[in-house]
Amino acid sequence: MSGSRLFSGPPSNKATASTVAAAVATLFWTIAAHTFWKTMSTADLTLYITTSTVILTAITGFLVPESTAYTNHNAQRLATRAEQVSTTNKAIETLRAGIQEMQKTQHAMASGLGIDIQPNSSAPDPAAVTGVGR
Repeated sequence: MSGSRLFSGPPSNKATASTVAAAVATLFWTIAAHTFWKTMSTADLTLYITTSTVILTAITGFLVPESTAYTNHNAQRLATRAEQVSTTNKAIETLRAGIQEMQKTQHAMASGLGIDIQPNSSAPDPAAVTGVGR
């Protein structure tokens, strides 16, 4: 699946082993119900399959170590994501600085023209909207 954005990188040993454990539990109880215990009800079969699947999956997921390739891939993926977030935060700060600079220029131009600039009266008062400061 080299072109997939959802499934990329090496497979997870834990997920693979847990899936196999679930399949083994299901197969075991299905075969047992049809060969040894022919009087087993559907409810009992469901209970046995579910319980043994949960137990085997938990034990297998705990005991099977994750591969180094999978761990390295996840570390690289997380580092790339952190870099993207950092770049986005830097871009936001740059935009904020640009807006502040534009506001300073507007105030300087207005002062030069003798115009008194008041805060934007159409914007709602944050204290009135949130009830903070009352």
